[in-house]
Amino acid sequence: MAYRLKTSDGSPQAALRRIAMEEIDAGLAELDDPDMNLHDKVHQLRKRAKRLRGLIRLVRPAFPDYAEENAAIRDAARRLSGLRDVEGMVETFDKLVAATGAEGFAPIRAHLVARRDAAAAQADVAEDLAAFRADLLALRQRVKQWELETRGFKALRGGLEKTYARARAGREAASRTPDMASIHEWRKRVKDQWYHTRLLRPVNEDALKRRARRLRHLSELLGDHHDLALLDGFISGAADLPGDPALWAAFRKRIAARQAALETEAQALGARLFASPAEDLAARWTRWWNRWRG
Repeated sequence: MAYRLKTSDGSPQAALRRIAMEEIDAGLAELDDPDMNLHDKVHQLRKRAKRLRGLIRLVRPAFPDYAEENAAIRDAARRLSGLRDVEGMVETFDKLVAATGAEGFAPIRAHLVARRDAAAAQADVAEDLAAFRADLLALRQRVKQWELETRGFKALRGGLEKTYARARAGREAASRTPDMASIHEWRKRVKDQWYHTRLLRPVNEDALKRRARRLRHLSELLGDHHDLALLDGFISGAADLPGDPALWAAFRKRIAARQAALETEAQALGARLFASPAEDLAARWTRWWNRWRG
């Protein structure tokens, strides 16, 4: 299964329906996979939801049902967010240790793991997964009727141009005020551009494959920054942290230093990826589309 357009689709509307169906069916298969552990399952299902939202953002100006469907997919994914958030803190700890070579913080990881396991035990996991399944099945029925108001690249260009422009503006905002909110907002728009680059990759295989790889790396840099901010926020707001307070303070310093390094790398990469105005990028990709469709 490829998250991209195909010449055999015939039209953007046909591609929209096909790709949405493939993502939904893959999510249903993951729900039923007895060999996939709970945390991996939740992670994969949330990724499916993000890819579906990225897909419909590409056609947003031509898709009358965009607002309703975007809200439906978002709300479905929120059913799984609590469990994913506590699991994410353990992953964030592990990434930080791997990236910085930090040692001596095992008690902190043990506390995060215990918190994650307690949340999993208390959560209504079966109920949430069943509700998510119902949401996917209902969405699957609606996808069959999805319609776009325009044809050809015009159905895609408006969404492509808008999301790129928002990612470009997001980089500038994060450069001026590199706080948690601005960096998180930039990351969301970068992910949109990454999804759209992947979807349109066949129109210029070599150029867009390279761009998708760089956008993914930028998204990961910004995602790591946001995850560290969430972890730091949890630590600063917790009233019952076990162990030596000095250990937690030292760990927060590690977080701050890593965030500064991530910001520097992300801005350097973002400046290259979003150098062109949105109109120039859209015009260039239109030419690629026309050659591809022949």
